[in-house]
Amino acid sequence: MKSLIVIFLSLIILNTRLYAAEEQINPDTARPYEGYLVTFQWPEGLSTEQVDYKNVLSPESLLRITSEEEKAIDPDNNTDQSTPFGNIEERLGRNVKILANQKWTLIFRFPGDTIEKSFHSKQEKDGYPELTGNIAIKLGRYLESDIQYKHYLFDSFTRPDPIQSNEQAGSTSIFSQAASQPEFKEFEPALVLKLNQSNKTASKKVNYLDHPIIGTLIYFEPIELEDAIEKIAAQSVTPETGKSLTYDSLQSTNELTNR
Repeated sequence: MKSLIVIFLSLIILNTRLYAAEEQINPDTARPYEGYLVTFQWPEGLSTEQVDYKNVLSPESLLRITSEEEKAIDPDNNTDQSTPFGNIEERLGRNVKILANQKWTLIFRFPGDTIEKSFHSKQEKDGYPELTGNIAIKLGRYLESDIQYKHYLFDSFTRPDPIQSNEQAGSTSIFSQAASQPEFKEFEPALVLKLNQSNKTASKKVNYLDHPIIGTLIYFEPIELEDAIEKIAAQSVTPETGKSLTYDSLQSTNELTNR
C-alpha cells in the first residue's frame, strides 16, 4: 500500500519542471531529505586575512531581477520557526548579516544522485542581488555539498531623473532646469568575490563552513518519502497560474536571453 501511495504522489509531479517523465521515483532506492542552508556575512574588521575581490568586467550577463519578477519568485526561504534555522535571524542577525536562509525538500532517486539548487540574497541594489549561489548536493556515503558563491560590491553614481526632468520641461528656463534638475542614485556591481565551498556530512549534524567574509551553516534531515513528494508537488503548482516561478527557472531564462 505504501508503494502505491508513493507512485500515485510521484505521478503528480512528473509533468512539472522538477522531474522528467523518465525520472519516476522508485520507493526502494529514493532517499528524501529536508536541506537547510544559511549564508551570512561577518562584520568588517573581525579578520586580518586578505580577501581579494575581482573586477566585474561587464554586468550585462549578471542576474538582475525586476520588481515584478521579485514578487513572482518563490525564494523558498526558511521562515518556519520550528525548523533548525527558522529563527536564525533572531539568534544571529544582531551579530552578522544574514544573506540567505534556504530550505529545500530533496529527493535523491538513488545513491550517487545529485540535486542542484540556485538561490540569491534578498539584499539587492537596482535588481542586482548582493549574493548569488549555486549548490550541488550528492548522495553518497555522506551528503556531499559543493557550493559556489558570488558576493558583489557595488559602485554608485547619480544621473538626472528622466521622468521628473520631462515634467519640468517647458515650464522653466534652461538655466533653472540645470540648477534644480532632479537626480537619483544608481548602483552597479563593481567587484566580485568568487568562493567555492565543499562539505561532507551525515544527516542531523549542523556543519559550519568557515571563511573570513562569508560564513555558511548547512544541515540535512531525513524525512518520509510521501511527505517529501507532497511538499514538492505543493511547491511546484500555484492555484493562480498552475505554475511556480522559481529563481532556478528565472536564471535559466536570463542565461538564454544573454546568449
